[in-house]
Amino acid sequence: MATHVLWQADVADFDAWLKVFREDKPMRKAAGIVDLHVWKDPEERDHAVALFEITDLDRAQSFIESEELAMHHERGGVAHIQVKVLTPV
Repeated sequence: MATHVLWQADVADFDAWLKVFREDKPMRKAAGIVDLHVWKDPEERDHAVALFEITDLDRAQSFIESEELAMHHERGGVAHIQVKVLTPV
């Protein structure tokens, strides 16, 4: 069974963030991260939520901790990130 990650963050502008997020899909895929769902919080206009499946936990962890991802978060106006790793039981 796969590991999943629930990611949430405040973004400066949801539409601008979504554009960057979509452009970064090949990087996530190369890191063993599969996009499952993306949501926009209807009560908080600039709050993004995403669910990912992790196919390679070591590669994904390295990517999540990378300077490259930090730069992409900055480019996408991301702040107050919350990450929850979910493992099957």
